[in-house]
Amino acid sequence: MEKEVKNILIAGGSGLIGKRIAALLESKSFNVYHLTRNPDLKGNYFFWDPEKKQIDKNAIENADVIVNLAGTSLANQRWTAMRKRQIVNSRMFSTNFLFESLQSIPNHVKLVINASAIGIYGNSGVLFMNENSPVANDFLGKTCQRWEQASHQFEKINIRTVIFRMGQVLSEEGGMLPELIKSLRYGIMPVFASGNQYQSWIHIDDVCKMISKAIVDDSISGVYNAVAPGPLSNRNFMLLLTQILDKKYFEIRIPAIFMKLMLGEMSIVVINGTRASCKKIEAAGFVFKYPQADMALRNLLQI
Repeated sequence: MEKEVKNILIAGGSGLIGKRIAALLESKSFNVYHLTRNPDLKGNYFFWDPEKKQIDKNAIENADVIVNLAGTSLANQRWTAMRKRQIVNSRMFSTNFLFESLQSIPNHVKLVINASAIGIYGNSGVLFMNENSPVANDFLGKTCQRWEQASHQFEKINIRTVIFRMGQVLSEEGGMLPELIKSLRYGIMPVFASGNQYQSWIHIDDVCKMISKAIVDDSISGVYNAVAPGPLSNRNFMLLLTQILDKKYFEIRIPAIFMKLMLGEMSIVVINGTRASCKKIEAAGFVFKYPQADMALRNLLQI
């Protein structure tokens, strides 16, 4: 355990996971600081602009650990050519610039934790994908691969590096869950494409617990799938949700072709499925608080 670790610097701290992990780490008496593009924010905020390669050097000088969650959302807009560039560049610029900053600014950073996604595997069908499985050749697969290659640069300067390939993060405050609940409240249970594609999910508190463990356990290094042990098919996940909410519903199956017309290439996020394994992180001693979807959903919905 790295007892001397005190100061945690977070990039992408305004996002869903960033806010939650900051609160968790502060509750554990870590000093949490944020990188921000807003020059007016003071206190625990340091200005940076990865595209213009600007950063307050105090952010790097004071940090013991960097948690890099920076990246444009995949789900807010159609994947036009411009949006794709934003998705890729927001991840590459931030990661590469952090690496350059650590090379040029005196620091005592011991660990960099970088986000990635199980989208790197593409559509896996019923096969369980582990950290050594082949990567997909589609947009998400290539984007995650480039993102991780940039993350591995930190190892070149002898900094312990951890990459979490995150599944669908379940939270009451954002992500897919609130959107699905909206449909069910109108009595509609949407099932996407065949409904057989797997959803590898994880409770937001387990994601944060995983990051927290990586900070204090220096045996954790390399790439890990950040998913719960019990992935479900899209249809079974929806059925479970209706049971927990005790809602009468009308099942509507939304064909893949309609999803493609409506969302364009972004439709692969819901049409494709990845059945990812969490055995590697469990072998490292991580214990899930919410290993089953029923437990996770009941906690988030307070039922």
